[in-house]
Amino acid sequence: MNFPEHPLWDFSISVYRLEGVAAACLNLQERHSIDVNLMLFCLWLGHSGRGALSEDEVLAVMAASDRWHRKIVKALRFVRRTLKDGFEQAPQDLRQRLRAEVQAAELDAEHLEQFILAAAVERTVTIEDAPIEARAADAAASVGRYIRTQDLHFEPRDAVDFAHILGKAFPGLKPDTALDLAEGLM
Repeated sequence: MNFPEHPLWDFSISVYRLEGVAAACLNLQERHSIDVNLMLFCLWLGHSGRGALSEDEVLAVMAASDRWHRKIVKALRFVRRTLKDGFEQAPQDLRQRLRAEVQAAELDAEHLEQFILAAAVERTVTIEDAPIEARAADAAASVGRYIRTQDLHFEPRDAVDFAHILGKAFPGLKPDTALDLAEGLM
């Protein structure tokens, strides 16, 4: 599927491909049902100088994307995962081809979700020259508001995973600073 360009998607893809980020994102997704797209949206807002989301803005973003995420993204993810290890009676080569097509559809659905997120709260760049620490703090504050609205409780291993993601998303951020910001979410 051809999509119009968007800086959120470009940012998400570039960060997600960095060493260890996909695994850390999937850890948080598996342990807490974190919407990785929403988390990447929060990181992008901070990274791009668009500031932190308020609690009301987090709720608005979640309301805008929740149905799509639950009914489309998660449903495609379920089908993809089921095809991996289930239905042995179907020929494996055909099953794997179908799984690849479902995976491509899942990625397209996530791409569309990012358009939904970006449209839910439009922000202009307000702090373009802010230090990396301030932009990372804005990103962490938005993620913190998101996880609190979900009544999630981060543990030390979650903080380590989020610190890794934060450190990769904000090159030049000191590891201790990333960990401090991540531990603030516990």
